[in-house]
Amino acid sequence: MDYDAVVFDMDGVLVERSPSWVFDDAAGRALAEAGIDDPTDEEFRTVRVLRSDLEEAMAHFESTHDVGFDRLWRRRNELVTENQVTAMVEGEKGLYDDVDAALELPCASGIVSNNQHAAVERVLDRFGLGDRFDTYYGLGPGLEDVGAEKPGTRYMDRALADLAPERAVYVGDRPSDVAAAHNAGIDAAFVRREFNADDELDPAPTFDVGSLRELRETLVSAK
Repeated sequence: MDYDAVVFDMDGVLVERSPSWVFDDAAGRALAEAGIDDPTDEEFRTVRVLRSDLEEAMAHFESTHDVGFDRLWRRRNELVTENQVTAMVEGEKGLYDDVDAALELPCASGIVSNNQHAAVERVLDRFGLGDRFDTYYGLGPGLEDVGAEKPGTRYMDRALADLAPERAVYVGDRPSDVAAAHNAGIDAAFVRREFNADDELDPAPTFDVGSLRELRETLVSAK
């Protein structure tokens, strides 16, 4: 095997993606707890996914509701983690049946996720994987990590510094994962699941595989 480290995305690669209610409920509850019982559609979308400009969001909630967006966003993320635990307990978010193939790779391994770091910890604990990875990173709950998502490399760089590989590959399920690997100067592998089977990728990954089993065989034989 020509790689001495493999870094994985988590959701969509090792475990199933979270159902949409995880984020819907977190946004609604965070708004309600802040006293915003009848949010506009735009307010709800902002707390759910923060697609609007951060400074505009902060100014809007402060001026319209006298609510600090930093507190609102942190609470939303706490609830997202809490809801994912519920989803795992209820069987709505489970390990993929090919995850063992990833764990059998003969090299150092890590996780870099756009999920909350607390959620990464809870997933690893739930499925008994805490000692199977040498390092792992997710996003912090506060506004300081807005913009740190992939394809940015803040946490990829930290994981690679921890692992200190001569040659590494990042395994993801989204085009942004491939871009993050390229941005960090490492190879990329794209795992196709039912939800991304027809995705077109630009930039192209180094490896395009249909399962973690295929990935293992490909990496073990890669030169």
